[in-house]
Amino acid sequence: MEKQESIGFIEICLRILNNDLKHFKFVLAFVLIPTIIVFVAVMWIVKPKYAASAIVTPPASTQPMAGALSGLMGGSGMTSLLGISMDNEDANAVWTILNSWELHDMVINKFDLARHYEFKGKFHADLLKEFRKNFGFEMNKEEMFSLYYRDTDAKLAVEVLNFMLEKADSSFNAFKTKQARQSREYFQTRLDSCEHVLDSLLNSFVDFQVTNNVYEPNVQLEATIKYLSELQAMREEVNMEMNFEKLDRGENSKRYQELSKRVKGMNSALSGALKGKHSDIGLMELKKSPQLYSEYLRREAEIRIQEALYKVLRQQSEQMRLEEAKMLTNLHVLEPPWENDKKISPKRGLILVFTVFFTFFLASFFCNFVEFMRSEKRSGSRTAAEWNFFVQKVCFWRK
Repeated sequence: MEKQESIGFIEICLRILNNDLKHFKFVLAFVLIPTIIVFVAVMWIVKPKYAASAIVTPPASTQPMAGALSGLMGGSGMTSLLGISMDNEDANAVWTILNSWELHDMVINKFDLARHYEFKGKFHADLLKEFRKNFGFEMNKEEMFSLYYRDTDAKLAVEVLNFMLEKADSSFNAFKTKQARQSREYFQTRLDSCEHVLDSLLNSFVDFQVTNNVYEPNVQLEATIKYLSELQAMREEVNMEMNFEKLDRGENSKRYQELSKRVKGMNSALSGALKGKHSDIGLMELKKSPQLYSEYLRREAEIRIQEALYKVLRQQSEQMRLEEAKMLTNLHVLEPPWENDKKISPKRGLILVFTVFFTFFLASFFCNFVEFMRSEKRSGSRTAAEWNFFVQKVCFWRK
């Protein structure tokens, strides 16, 4: 038995080309007619689309204020309940507004896009879907907002983007105003409560000072110790003089009697100072001084804490008032949209090239398949028999 020679790549290519040339008119018609149809469609039937784009800065972050409040209130949970932005929530709010169906519905009604799109559907959701196919919004590498809109009218695409940016900025201002109002009301409530507590603490502190004659514990305690030490030194000095007078002249001398009276007076003054009898002139009772000093410091610390809290709340309340009254532009357009008359679709050259190659591939496949089946019929192979059976079953109307 003779060995069948293997077929090389070049021979295969030549066979394919020869089979195509045998059916040249069919291949030409199969390629040329669809190509002409597609050319006419992309040139005169399919409307070209244009794209307008814009680069917008995200709104300024309010993180420093929120961070201060977070540290004051012990975490971000309270600030989130107040509606105060943390991290990048302002940018997320703008993202949500620009992708919201409310804004898209406003655009559709403003520019009558149902008529412009020649929309024939029954559901408004399908019209929104059609609009969102042409609208895009993303964050670029520089962390700026990048918006684009595609339409068959370049001027309309620019107007749509400008309208969306204007409405988004207005909606964001309304959102921030509502946030600021909510926060201001909370701060005002806390401010009134803090002011009431501070007044109560101050009145209680004043009563404590008046009742216990404690005004400056450090100064008073220092003065008391100094007064007691001077009395003690004077008493020891007089005792020494009394002992000397007793040895020199005896206890019945006039000088000794005077010194004895002075010692009694000093003892009385020292005892009264130790018992707090001179508190009306600022001297403190030593036994009670630690307790009084501790109570004084505690009350003073409470007042300082309330004063610090009052200052912070007052500052934040004023900031919220300014934020509530602020109506400035938050979305600054770095690159405004312009009428770009360069078509982005359809890709005419690419479509025509694809059409030519695809139709030629189908025509070549069909021609080579026909020639292959003819050769199989001539050789009477099993493949030809199966093909004839298939054709008879498919073309059952042919006898």
